[in-house]
Amino acid sequence: MPNHTTPQPDLHDYRLRYLYLCHEKGSMRAAAESLGVAASSVSRQVAKLEEELGIELIKKATHKVSLTAAGLLLVGYYAQRVSQQAALFDQLAELRARQGASTIIAIGEGLLGVRAISSLQEFLRQHTAHKAEIITAPSFEVQRMVLADEAHLGVVFSPSAVANLTRLFSVPQPLRMIVHQRSGLAGRSQISLEEIANEPLVLPGANFRVRQLVDDACKNQPFQIVPALTANSLTVILDFVRSGLGATLLAELPVIEELKAGTFKAIAISNDEMNGTDIQIVARRGRALDELSRALATEMARAVRMAI
Repeated sequence: MPNHTTPQPDLHDYRLRYLYLCHEKGSMRAAAESLGVAASSVSRQVAKLEEELGIELIKKATHKVSLTAAGLLLVGYYAQRVSQQAALFDQLAELRARQGASTIIAIGEGLLGVRAISSLQEFLRQHTAHKAEIITAPSFEVQRMVLADEAHLGVVFSPSAVANLTRLFSVPQPLRMIVHQRSGLAGRSQISLEEIANEPLVLPGANFRVRQLVDDACKNQPFQIVPALTANSLTVILDFVRSGLGATLLAELPVIEELKAGTFKAIAISNDEMNGTDIQIVARRGRALDELSRALATEMARAVRMAI
């Protein structure tokens, strides 16, 4: 069937602006003064706009500009367009600022300690023209940010093998049961999944890779590991262990200082998957990194190895 749809007229921004200013200023003369043009020019452009749209926009025979319902609709549309355009330019400016000689690094919470951060700061002091922004987030959010190009580099705990990521560096970090030194389990060198299931635990939420590894390890078991407390804050998790209320399952790096001080003890878990985990520095597969971003990734890997 033939299409009898009426062609849509082009809306010229400058004519919409003339109408908007007539409404805002209250008269065509005031709008003309604001624009630096003759009042007749404003009148002519508004008339052309009415002709193009086939509808009256300004009520006739009124001393002050008074818009019709169609005029108000058009003015509202133009104001929204201007607002959206301003927001767009602000976002583009922010992206330009981020991309200009900068590296955005998304890091899984707790995966870079104070020593590693200090090492990065020293690296950046030596390269003052290059800026870095560090964002901490749960492991799955770090992966998402890297895959969406919201971060140049990611530091993640044992990322999914199917993720479209390039592994730049890897440091082995088996998952351990972390207990307080006064715990009755502190003298153990190894523990089974079934034994862990009978202990009070605090674990991170489902958007953390650790929790997924724990859930996957129990899929074919006649038991489940159910935490007494779920917390998305590393501080809360460590306070739970520190208070002697229970244990947690983590890699050693987030608690390396407590392990070295003897406050916490790390117990090996008799499970192949949990012993094969690592900390990886990754980028989106196919993403081209500048020389300094690659150097920064190398420095992060060095800092992680030194911290362990």
